[in-house]
Amino acid sequence: MIPRSAIALASFIFLSAAATAPDPILNRVITEARANPPTSLAFERQTRTVSQENGGENESQLRVDRWDGRIFTLVSINGKPPAAKEADAFRKTAGARPVPGYYRIADLLKAGAVRLNDPQGRLVYRVTGLPKGTISVGKDVSANVMADFFVDASGAQPYVTRTRTVLIKPLSFFMVAKLDSLEIINDYKLDGNGKPYLAHATQAIAGAQFGKQGTTRIESSYSMLR
Repeated sequence: MIPRSAIALASFIFLSAAATAPDPILNRVITEARANPPTSLAFERQTRTVSQENGGENESQLRVDRWDGRIFTLVSINGKPPAAKEADAFRKTAGARPVPGYYRIADLLKAGAVRLNDPQGRLVYRVTGLPKGTISVGKDVSANVMADFFVDASGAQPYVTRTRTVLIKPLSFFMVAKLDSLEIINDYKLDGNGKPYLAHATQAIAGAQFGKQGTTRIESSYSMLR
């Protein structure tokens, strides 16, 4: 009979051999992202939303808002100052969501990133299924997406230059809505101190609700205030 201690030791050796080797580039990217929490950020965001339903005319809105490290403030809607109710509603809605920023990459890359190289030879980390609460379109679809993180490792500090997140397959909600496609692209740049920040973001959504087909495109540009 083989002693239990020998079985346990063999199991430990097997599990250790199967463990993923540490990835120094991934660890450095995560560490850098964590070094820039939302309280250290201040930015102005300009967002244009264009929606179309059943092939009709486009409906467009241009919104400007600011984050000062503590709260969001709605600056304008279509070039006009918001009404008090609009400003309050925006503040409550924005406050219930994560603040956009490079810092979020840390938690997303911890969700089982796999290292790849794309056809252009770029270093890419792929995550299939993001943490709950990451992406919501009326329903949390975080588990149903795949995200690619493109890394520039040519400098002293590697950083993510772009993320691309797509819906893995169409989804149906409550028999009345369907999400056909979703693509989110975030682009990051380096500031004057060599710190990465979120510079531009686009979301393209297509689906149907109560039998009406529609598309929405949301494009945001960020100007850092500090």
